[in-house]
Amino acid sequence: MTLLFGVTIGILAIIAILLISALPLYFAVGLLGGKATIFKVPMVNLIVGVIGAALDIPIIGFILLLFIYKKVFKMSWLSAFLAWILQFVVAGALLFLASFLSLGIAVL
Repeated sequence: MTLLFGVTIGILAIIAILLISALPLYFAVGLLGGKATIFKVPMVNLIVGVIGAALDIPIIGFILLLFIYKKVFKMSWLSAFLAWILQFVVAGALLFLASFLSLGIAVL
């Protein structure tokens, strides 16, 4: 019973981490008018991560990343590039917000 519980918790934790890590890209693509769903974005993150890890030349990985964003989210090349930049801005804003929430909880 405890092994099954531990495995279930582990799987749920991995799914939660994938969904949380996909939020910046989801918001960035949504702001730029792309066709993003909360289920499509984590899959794209996984695909881009595997391709990026398999390639030795970073510029080819970056071009493939933009191509995947362009095709999957139905965006232009410029929008794909802006989504790539904007996801870091959104991630920074979410981290900034989370730090203020944690400071607020610590004060209580």
